[in-house]
Amino acid sequence: MDHLLNHYLEIIDKHLKPMAASERIDIVAEIKSEMSELKNSGKTSDEIIARLGDPKELAKAYLGEAIAKNSAFSWRRVCSIVAFYSLAGAIWMFVLPFTSILGIAFMVCGIITPVAGAIKFIGFLFGFDITNIQFSIGSFSADAITLLPISIVLGILSFVVGKLLWALTIKIIKGLSKTEAKVRD
Repeated sequence: MDHLLNHYLEIIDKHLKPMAASERIDIVAEIKSEMSELKNSGKTSDEIIARLGDPKELAKAYLGEAIAKNSAFSWRRVCSIVAFYSLAGAIWMFVLPFTSILGIAFMVCGIITPVAGAIKFIGFLFGFDITNIQFSIGSFSADAITLLPISIVLGILSFVVGKLLWALTIKIIKGLSKTEAKVRD
């Protein structure tokens, strides 16, 4: 392969760094194979690059597909999402961080809130008043016994909202990564 095509592959590889090395190697090999097929059919390097499109857009499409394959939460996926929306464009630089960061925050709060309610309740059972854990709205202030079910309900609601925001993040990424399907056609 000539210098122009190798440079194109280097750009792709650079933008796919947040992915697992094995996935990145497979993607670069797939693109390289496509380039070889096009080269053997008589296409010039410029024509091949024109057909594949902007390397950043192609990398974004692959990142989006990798993120969208599995909607489970992992820190590697968070890194991939950060890399993806850095390639996605200006408008998505605001939407994706909002949905992904808030999704994670709500899920964490969904776990912490019932735990805090349980700690307050257990402290009450043993005669301790843990004043740092409380729930108040206006003049209403929940006691330790009332706080436990409130914290469980609020925890479930927070976790569900977090999961919905995370699902929205994945859906947006799937929508943005449709570019890859056009490239493969």
